[in-house]
Amino acid sequence: MKDEALIEAVYDAALEYIYSVVPVKRIDDLDIAVALDEGEVTIDIRLITDRGEAVDQKTVDEAIKVASEKAEKLMGPKT
Repeated sequence: MKDEALIEAVYDAALEYIYSVVPVKRIDDLDIAVALDEGEVTIDIRLITDRGEAVDQKTVDEAIKVASEKAEKLMGPKT
């Protein structure tokens, strides 16, 4: 899989998760950054809603987990 396709798939996984648990109208700010460097995927998410910082952080943590699992699945086993 090309790097660009992998990054897009991981980004989409994070975005889909967030939209599945947070109504769009409650999102004040959302920024998702996915990078691939020497076979390592990094995911950074900033979410601001009217639900409170602790709830937002839990959502971000879960979105990163889902996106990380997607990256591992797409990259296959490490040799």
